[in-house]
Amino acid sequence: MAETKTETTAVETQSQQSQPAQQSQLLHSSKSAQGGRSDLDINMAIKSLQEETQQIFELIEMERTYGAEVSNQLKQIIMPLNLSYHIKPESISKTDSSISDVVLTPQGMVCVFNNAGSMISRPLESFQSDVLIRILLEVIPEIKVMLNEKRQKMSGRVMTLERVAKELRKVPALVPSKSATTKGNGTSTSSGDQVVVEGARDKSASSQDAMKSVLDKQ
Repeated sequence: MAETKTETTAVETQSQQSQPAQQSQLLHSSKSAQGGRSDLDINMAIKSLQEETQQIFELIEMERTYGAEVSNQLKQIIMPLNLSYHIKPESISKTDSSISDVVLTPQGMVCVFNNAGSMISRPLESFQSDVLIRILLEVIPEIKVMLNEKRQKMSGRVMTLERVAKELRKVPALVPSKSATTKGNGTSTSSGDQVVVEGARDKSASSQDAMKSVLDKQ
C-alpha cells in the first residue's frame, strides 16, 4: 500500500510539473497564430487600399476627360446663339458671400463679379465637376427656351417663303425664252431684243396681287 501511494504521488507530481510547460507551449502557439492572422489582415488591408486608390485615380482621369468634353460641347451650342447667361453665385461657391454676379459668355468663359467691383474670368472646363454640374443645371433649361423661340421664328419665316413660292409658281414668265425668234426679214433676234407680249400689263398686275394676298396673311 505504501508503495502504491508513493507511485501515485510521484505521477501526480510529474503531471503537475508538466502542466505549466504545456500551458506555456499552448500560449506560445496561440500568440504565433494570432501574429500570423494579424500579418495576413494587414496585408489584405494594404491590398484593398491599393485597389481603392487605383480606382480613385481612374475615376479622377475620367472625370477630367468627361468634364472637358461636356464643356466643349456646351460651347458649340451657346456660341451660335451669341447670348450670355446669368448664374447664381452659390452655384460657383456656397461659402463665398462676396460674389455678386456670375455670367457665362457665349465663348464659354465664366465671369465672376464680387462686391468690390472686380471681376475674374475662368474657362468653363477649369471648374470642378460638382460646380460644372450646377452650372449645367441652370444653363441648359435657358438654352432650351431660347432654341425653342429661335425655331418658332425660323419656322414662321420658312412658312412665309413657302407660300410666296407657291403663288409665284402660278405667275407665268414675262420674259420669253432664249430661243431665237425669226423676224419678217428672215434674220434671227437674240434674247436681248425683248418682244412685246400681249397682255403683259395684266399678268404683271396679277403677280402683284398674288404677292400682296400672301403677305396679307402674315
